[in-house]
Amino acid sequence: MGDGPGQRDDGSVVAFVHIQKTAGTSMKFILKHSFGMAHCDVNPIDPTPGRPFGLEDLALVRRLYPRLRSISGHEIIEPTRHLGAAVMPYTMLRDPVRRMMSHFQDKIVRGGSVDDIERYLADPEQHDFQVRKIAGAPDLDKARELLAGHYFFVGLTERFETSMRLFERVCPYPLDLRYQTRNEAPDDSIRRRLEGDSGLLDRIRKANRLDEALYRFVDQELLPAQIARAGGVTDAPLPRYSRGRPPPLRFVMSRLYHRGIYRSALKRERRRRGYA
Repeated sequence: MGDGPGQRDDGSVVAFVHIQKTAGTSMKFILKHSFGMAHCDVNPIDPTPGRPFGLEDLALVRRLYPRLRSISGHEIIEPTRHLGAAVMPYTMLRDPVRRMMSHFQDKIVRGGSVDDIERYLADPEQHDFQVRKIAGAPDLDKARELLAGHYFFVGLTERFETSMRLFERVCPYPLDLRYQTRNEAPDDSIRRRLEGDSGLLDRIRKANRLDEALYRFVDQELLPAQIARAGGVTDAPLPRYSRGRPPPLRFVMSRLYHRGIYRSALKRERRRRGYA
């Protein structure tokens, strides 16, 4: 467990802005393992696609989790606007080309077709995906300002160990960094096929120019500044649980509580409000 200088227990809620395919599953393992039933993977009450998680949604989670300290979710979008001072946001970024290819591969694994790549690339909602999650729009300047001024931590997938060591130092609560890889792609053939198409790679880069700039900003400026403020961190490999080993009890209890209590209450609230 970490004992960083900023750690306290004043009821603050740390909020992981989970951008798809940025090592978020590994991060969430650490969160569940560290916080147990004080962590919740959240969803908005209104299930409309793209609807951000907001204060009303957070109020429901707080009622169900009396000792809530940590939340994460794909729908935590532009939290500085939709949640304000109610949470302490943080996130992980990934090389935009790799992230987009991995995201597309994941969609194929879940039932799509490799021929859907043209439709995927033509969808403006998939362009500069990381900037949009942070700023709520394709606004690079806003995303940079928010990350630098309002997020207490920003890490990089490509520097996962270093990022997690830093996260342990700056998180207001103790963390257990042992984790278990759980969402690796079973077949990377689609990604490798995409990587072999130079024309396609150029189009992906053009669709993610803002994300490329944001990634460089974090890699070259923000992350080094965070590390310096923390007094330096090691890049030693993190301890892992083997894939065949049962997950730790606190992780299991977090998942059981989420499935049995939170998801059931969320479904009841959605039915009460007339959502399908």
